[in-house]
Amino acid sequence: METTVQVIRYILKDLLEPAAYLPYGAAAGGLFLLGWYLWRRILCGEEKVRRPDRKQWLLVIGIVYITVLLKLAFFSREPGSRTGIDLIPFSTWAGGPQAHAYFIENILMFLPFGILAPARFPRMRNPLYCVDMGFLLSCFLELAQLVTQRGFCQLDDIATNTLGAGIGWLIWRGVHRKRKKRKKEEKTCF
Repeated sequence: METTVQVIRYILKDLLEPAAYLPYGAAAGGLFLLGWYLWRRILCGEEKVRRPDRKQWLLVIGIVYITVLLKLAFFSREPGSRTGIDLIPFSTWAGGPQAHAYFIENILMFLPFGILAPARFPRMRNPLYCVDMGFLLSCFLELAQLVTQRGFCQLDDIATNTLGAGIGWLIWRGVHRKRKKRKKEEKTCF
């Protein structure tokens, strides 16, 4: 029980770091909205640009997420500060409460991917495609960390990130089914 409490404390403490990067994400999302507005106004010649719809807002949230993810994985670390490859499965988990927290945090880090990607892109509604894209994104991040020496390249990170994308997809699917069911019930009531 005490170990579980320690793990939760580490996770809550570690969540402060990505929370501190939200202003960067918000700035990137704001720049996207500004670019979208200028595109519609100037290049498309619309005199009155309509408000962003659900698809644009999902893109903005996705941009905020990717910006925070990149800041967390790369730009918060000095080049050359972390080197090494760890290809031993579950080696992260074996290290005690702090290591357990890192393991769980890597799952949590890709939950938004698994939720946002299928919400915005119909192709990602296929669970295999979404999880595969989460896997590829995780591989890209780990290889980029290896090349830039801004993070340890770990097999555990790829596995836990992929698991996070899969769990995120399951969350999206549950919410999506409930929304569809509610809409169907609303139509039959009237």
